[in-house]
Amino acid sequence: MVTYSSVSNRITDASAIEHRLLELAHTTDAKLTAPALAYFAPCSIDDASRVLDDLAARDRLGMEIEDDGTVVYSMLGRQKLAAPRPPVTAAPHTALMPISRLHDGPSPLLAAVLSTLVPGAGHLYAGRILAGVLWFFVVSAGYALILPGLILHLFSIASAAVAARRLETPRTRLPLAAFSAH
Repeated sequence: MVTYSSVSNRITDASAIEHRLLELAHTTDAKLTAPALAYFAPCSIDDASRVLDDLAARDRLGMEIEDDGTVVYSMLGRQKLAAPRPPVTAAPHTALMPISRLHDGPSPLLAAVLSTLVPGAGHLYAGRILAGVLWFFVVSAGYALILPGLILHLFSIASAAVAARRLETPRTRLPLAAFSAH
C-alpha cells in the first residue's frame, strides 16, 4: 500500500519511493539526485534524500559530489529498460487524475440552451431536424396566445435536452496509473 501525505498527495512511504527510484533509474537517463527523485516519485526532497542516503549506506548506490556541490548517486549495472506496463487484469492502485466521463455526441445542456434561444434549435443540434422544425412552428404559434407559447417553449427546451441525452454515448476515461507499491 502506498502512503500519501494528505496535504499535497506526496508519497511518504520509503519502499514506494525506492520503487519509483528503480523506475527512474531504469527507464530514463536522468541523473539520480534527490530533486530528480522527488519530482519523479512524487515525494519531498527530504524523503528522497533519506531513501538515497539509506541505499548508499547499504552499498546499493554509489555517491559522488560534483564540482557544483550536487550529490549524484550511481547504480551499478544501470541499464535502460522499457517502462513496466501494469497487468491488463489488475486495477491501478493509484491515479494521477480522477476517473471522469467523456461524452461523444450532443450535449444535453447545450441543446437546452439553444432551444431557450430559438425554439427547436436544440433539436436541430441533436440531429432531429423534423422535430426541430415542428417545435419552432408550434412554439411560434403558441406565442400568439402568449401563455401557451411560454409553456410550449419550456417543453421544447426539455425535449431538446432529452433528445441530446438519448444520442449521447458515454465512454470512460481510465486514470493514468502512477505506480504500485511492492
